[in-house]
Amino acid sequence: MLQIKAISKSYKNVVALDNIFLNIPSEGIFALLGLNGAGKTTLISILCNIIKPDKGEILYKETPFFEVLKKDKSLCSLTPQEFAFYPALSIYENIKFFSQINDLSQKKRENNIDFALNVTKLEKYLPIKAYKLSGGLKRRLNLAISLLNDPKILFLDEPTIGIDPHTREFILKAVKEIGNSKKLVFYTSHYMNEVDFLADSIAIIDKGKVLLSYKVKNKESVLTLEINDGTDEKKLERLNSFMPFTKIKNSLQSNVLSEQKAIEFLNFAHEIGVNFKKISFAPISAETLFLNLTADEKAFL
Repeated sequence: MLQIKAISKSYKNVVALDNIFLNIPSEGIFALLGLNGAGKTTLISILCNIIKPDKGEILYKETPFFEVLKKDKSLCSLTPQEFAFYPALSIYENIKFFSQINDLSQKKRENNIDFALNVTKLEKYLPIKAYKLSGGLKRRLNLAISLLNDPKILFLDEPTIGIDPHTREFILKAVKEIGNSKKLVFYTSHYMNEVDFLADSIAIIDKGKVLLSYKVKNKESVLTLEINDGTDEKKLERLNSFMPFTKIKNSLQSNVLSEQKAIEFLNFAHEIGVNFKKISFAPISAETLFLNLTADEKAFL
């Protein structure tokens, strides 16, 4: 598990990250969802040791993250928003150059190149100079280069910015494939439909604060309850102890595994005198959560 504990970062008088806590599984796709300026790139830059946090610590499998990174150069890799290759070189020349940066055996280097090219499907474009590529092919080359060290953790910072729908679909499928290969993909985006398609776990960040972090479960539904104005806060605290929920404006939302659990929750609410205007029990999208949370940041778990 990748654990982020009390990470904060400010630039002069601007708070970019404000006491961030996250527990991220060591495999699968973790998506950090937030608007531009929410703090996504700052967090990735800290995790990639590009900038230093003002305070806090990061652990990887209960060991200080940067100690592991220092010893294991294949621990992580970053696909940045900017294009990180040499425009005057061909795709082949870029791939060859960046593959030689890593201290790997010849066989391992060749295997990694094959994997990167297979995922990004760049084989037929190898002779083309990078500056001649379309925006979509440049994004694919960016991704291929970041796979050349066969990273255990792949950081993807909004990799679909400025590309056409067909290339976006291609990259999302490629990311899905990487996430299924026993790696951790740390994916940032402000495109909510991408997050719904990709993520095994999601955190929503706004103005440097984590508003919500949760796992996506195929069999999980969301119980949404609209409460009456003036509902006793102490009664809501008792409800939250019975089954944790998020309060968004005048509604409560809780991830539940079964209808039986939802019924038990409703029975308990009735017993303590909490009534609801409206009740629904259905899957909920990241978009719905994001729009509600960023409209009103009064959320608690």
